[in-house]
Amino acid sequence: MLPEPLRGARAASTHLSQVSYTLRQEALRQLIEELATAEPLLLEQNTLDLESSRDLAVSQIVLGWLRLTHERLQRIRQWLERLYQAADPWQQPCPTQPDRFQYAVPLGVVALVYEGLPTLSLMLAGMALKTGNALVLWSGESSRYTAGAIASLIEAALSKSHLPQTAIQTLSLSPASWLADATAVDLALVYGRSRFVAEQRAAARCPLISLSLGNTYLVWDGSVSPESVLNCIQHSHQANPDRALAIEKVIVLSNVNPSHLAFVINELTQAGYKQGVDEHLHRSYPEIPLVDASEWPLPYLDQRLAWHYEEDLTTAIHWIHRYGSAASAILASSYENCRTFYQQVQTPLVFVNRPPQLERLDALVIGAAARGFQRGLFGLGQLLSTKQVYL
Repeated sequence: MLPEPLRGARAASTHLSQVSYTLRQEALRQLIEELATAEPLLLEQNTLDLESSRDLAVSQIVLGWLRLTHERLQRIRQWLERLYQAADPWQQPCPTQPDRFQYAVPLGVVALVYEGLPTLSLMLAGMALKTGNALVLWSGESSRYTAGAIASLIEAALSKSHLPQTAIQTLSLSPASWLADATAVDLALVYGRSRFVAEQRAAARCPLISLSLGNTYLVWDGSVSPESVLNCIQHSHQANPDRALAIEKVIVLSNVNPSHLAFVINELTQAGYKQGVDEHLHRSYPEIPLVDASEWPLPYLDQRLAWHYEEDLTTAIHWIHRYGSAASAILASSYENCRTFYQQVQTPLVFVNRPPQLERLDALVIGAAARGFQRGLFGLGQLLSTKQVYL
């Protein structure tokens, strides 16, 4: 039998699917206003989390995600304002036939199980209201105080708009106790480090999507300058608060000038990047550590890079198919090589001669998925399904 909070979420999802768009918009407006007034409390509670997390030896990566600032909260308010101004996602045109028609409907109950990025819960709360889905949130011990403050402002927004409090809930129950029930939620989103994601995936019996982090592969064709490669790598690492699409693996093709490669490696070392190389490149750079085979499919999530050598573009693409994540990139002056790459590589996001970055504000998305039934950017459309009516 489902725990009471999840039964309440299921009932709330039915209610949300029937209320007017005007009321859902009012709830979203209330959420924005509550966030504006709750900033002092959020920063105060976030400080408690940061202090207790240090005592719990939480990793520096998670602490970086967890930290709230005025600038980060301002960015989230801008994101929610953009969301508020966006068109009703239920009203997107659907193809019709003489004997049938179809229209968009919410998924039902969505879950977010996340590690240390509280702004993600605010963004998804806004998306849930916009699309008419119920939402359950689980954040873990590292953001307990911040999650509690966010839960309070969401409750206030729901109350002022006369929506059920169970429409968006923060759960204390371990995800393993409810993800294992295939009927608990209609979709679970997971965000965090590789081990955290693997734990939730192992427990889940319901549909689950993990939002991608790091491990973006860059293919370096020797026709472009080393300065372009250096700029592309460093720019991809400048995202804040998380490096969702940071380049962490670089495939060097055979036509790359060795002196150009040495220049980029040296510049990155001077900039504080830790680096590793495969066996082929280790013969030329014995002072750089070898990359362990287990590292190729996994993200580093900090300033680290792994270098891999391939003879040509075809074998480089095969390597990305084996180890890549949601995004890949190529730097090449040849139009044919660029076209071959974006046509053949299987990552849902492809960047050609530009640094890979996740523009959450511009695209109104919360992340990107590498695989599954909803690959690519995750936005409002991914929280909706289609109902088909036959006449």
